[in-house]
Amino acid sequence: MNGRLQFRSWMLDNWARMTLPLAVLLCSLPVFLTLKNVPLILLYTMLPVYMIHQYEEHAHGRFVAFVNSVVGKGYEVLTKGFAFWINILDV
Repeated sequence: MNGRLQFRSWMLDNWARMTLPLAVLLCSLPVFLTLKNVPLILLYTMLPVYMIHQYEEHAHGRFVAFVNSVVGKGYEVLTKGFAFWINILDV
């Protein structure tokens, strides 16, 4: 397996886990608060909240399993790859 394929596989399996440390990092943004950038800082402080939500919902594949069991009735209607691209590009 080449490096690019290994990274792609790792990314599909672990993208949601990466959101937790990034959320902690983004929580430090209010330190840079000034009167000029209040709306921007408020917007960026919402990112950690959403990233923690991503972690809790997707980190262990629970959301994909839930959709496949409830919506797909046991058939695979949502793959890890689709969940990754929907959440990274669309959401």
